[in-house]
Amino acid sequence: MKLMELIDISYIYHSADGETEAIKGVDLTIEEGGFTAIVGPSGSGKTTLLKIMAGLIKPSRGKVLLPENVKIAYMPQRDQLFEWRNILKNVTISQEIEKQDKREAERYAEELLDKYGLGEFKKKHPSALSGGMRQRAALIRTLLSRPRLTLLDEPFSALDFQTRLYVSDDVFRILSSEKKSCVMVTHDISEAISIADRVVLLTRRPATVKAIYRIELDKSAPPTVRRELAGFTEYFKTIFSDMESSDE
Repeated sequence: MKLMELIDISYIYHSADGETEAIKGVDLTIEEGGFTAIVGPSGSGKTTLLKIMAGLIKPSRGKVLLPENVKIAYMPQRDQLFEWRNILKNVTISQEIEKQDKREAERYAEELLDKYGLGEFKKKHPSALSGGMRQRAALIRTLLSRPRLTLLDEPFSALDFQTRLYVSDDVFRILSSEKKSCVMVTHDISEAISIADRVVLLTRRPATVKAIYRIELDKSAPPTVRRELAGFTEYFKTIFSDMESSDE
């Protein structure tokens, strides 16, 4: 089933210096059950495209088609946890703002926190958590709305390399266990190949889709394991080479 379809998406920035076309004619379909990673050169409009998918900004041209029953959740780069709220209150903040049933929100939040190793920290404040644990809490907050499509904007960018590896395994495990479809933006090709089953390469600005790669690696293996599988290096070489030539 199609969860989202982007048709001829373009986006133009307006400034005192004039107009800048950031995205031009992007066509992309997101299918249920998949994990799509979007990569591209620095400044190619990856985050802008993700924000259009999330409905945070409107495209200058084109359409985003979304079935009525598809709920989307967006997770920004930073964990954005409030230091003065404990973890349970942080992950239930959206439900609190929307005045949803408090007991049901906290029940589901505690279920996810217990399931993914944060139960003992639910009354702690974010300062008591490591960087990886904070990202895990932020993802649980994102999933609390029970979305069918989760959008992740460079979720590991603030972490050191070793922590990124462990947290990518965490994110993969949680999203797989909760059976969530996902689109993730990343500047790291290895990260994209290790976690996604499809990688979308954008060209330089104005960005359009240059290529889409189906990653035929063991889908049940966590990202740290997939990095060691036969074929990983070839995927990297191909995508890296295509990215380097994306301005030609």
